[in-house]
Amino acid sequence: MTKPNAKIARRQGWIIGAAGCGFSLGAILIVLGPAGILTVLMLLPAIGAVSLARRRLSQSRQQTLTTREVVTARLSLSLGVIEYPTTALLVEIDDHHRLEEVYGRDVVERAIEMTRSVIEENLTDSDLTVHLDGALFASVLAPQGPLDTETMLNTCTRIQHALGLLSQTSDLPLHLTASIGFVTSNKLARPTAESLMQAAFSALSEARRRAPGAVRAYSEAISAKRAAQQRVARDARQAFEKGEIFAYFQPQLNVETGQLSGFEALTRWHHPVNGILSPAEFLPTFEQAGLMPRLGETMIKKSLQALTFWDKSGLDVPRIGINFSTSELSNPRLVEQIAMYLDVSNISPERLNIEVLETVIAQEADDIIIGNLAALADLGCGVDLDDFGTGYASITNIRRFSVGRIKIDRSFVSGIDSDDEQRRMVEAILTMASRLGVRTLAEGVETRAERETLTQMACDDIQGFQIARPMPVEETVEWANAYFTRTLEPITISRRAS
Repeated sequence: MTKPNAKIARRQGWIIGAAGCGFSLGAILIVLGPAGILTVLMLLPAIGAVSLARRRLSQSRQQTLTTREVVTARLSLSLGVIEYPTTALLVEIDDHHRLEEVYGRDVVERAIEMTRSVIEENLTDSDLTVHLDGALFASVLAPQGPLDTETMLNTCTRIQHALGLLSQTSDLPLHLTASIGFVTSNKLARPTAESLMQAAFSALSEARRRAPGAVRAYSEAISAKRAAQQRVARDARQAFEKGEIFAYFQPQLNVETGQLSGFEALTRWHHPVNGILSPAEFLPTFEQAGLMPRLGETMIKKSLQALTFWDKSGLDVPRIGINFSTSELSNPRLVEQIAMYLDVSNISPERLNIEVLETVIAQEADDIIIGNLAALADLGCGVDLDDFGTGYASITNIRRFSVGRIKIDRSFVSGIDSDDEQRRMVEAILTMASRLGVRTLAEGVETRAERETLTQMACDDIQGFQIARPMPVEETVEWANAYFTRTLEPITISRRAS
């Protein structure tokens, strides 16, 4: 068999691509490789007008190839058409796991099928759309003409608009949004099927960060950012073995007595190249790499070691607070692990505060999280509601999650001495907490005026740079000795009547 003339090939049904040449026979594509070896791939619609039904790839026709391989095979063939660029498009329904929990699997399956129809209706008959997994779709846009970024953004906007209308035009009982990432082959120096898929996933990853309903086109900037994230992820896995993860501690003061009410443990990564990194710089990478359970375990150990260090140093630290992520709180063995570490360290559970973001309990938490927090409270641990005022937690949830202290977010504290509206909002929080029998702590106190105002308003505890920045455990005793022995006495402004 010899490779035919291109014009004859198009008339006779040949498909010519990077893999060699082949002949389309119904549902089968027979490819002749460079070495003269025949390979049976599977159905790949020829570039040109085909019916919508034929573009649907049934499971029975994909027994030997995964859906990802179907897409890359089509991209390889499309790249062989040199006149125009090929485009890889990824569409993913936002927050589909939560949708399944709320509406059930059957409804989500219908949503997935409708999403596929919406995508195909907004593309051409020559384009291919495949359901990869979960709520993720991949489309290969045939190289039929010039596709600039603006044209693709318009296409993506039409897809998102159509998805948003499904709840009105069908019996689907939920509002759908999707994150979309795409790349055209002319954006890559040496495009291959696999590099196009990687670039499309990079663009989708950026869209996910800005979900819901975000669209991102691949660019060199996204590529550089993705490469940096991959380096950080690789370094993160080695950080624990190399001892680069440290706990820093920020003091909290009792407003009435001026004495230590505790410390909050904060994670720092001593990166060998990038220096000391704060959680905001690396936690997303840790989450993606599945390292949050290990990080949580490390922080528990270091925090309990710090309590032991303070006890031996004669520094009276009533309790320590540790932040727990949603994934950590979802660990069925969390209570067992904490109880074991407390027992081994000979530390009373009452000295450990579990800090939970308000956004965690403001949404529908699963039974494991609810059970874990209740069990930890029964064990004797305190539960702090962190960043209060940012997540719309209800009073019911404050009781439901055994919250013992509310930490008022620093966005409400900043400028409280001069902003009447800020003051009224904090007063409302303090009044509510008092009636619920819940203690309060103001975060982000940076000026003496803010501290004095909070003292007058009867806030229980304060924390922030005005007192001290987070520090290694070795520096805490020296800081405490200097702070509590300096000539400036703790503030003693009388508290208002509750």
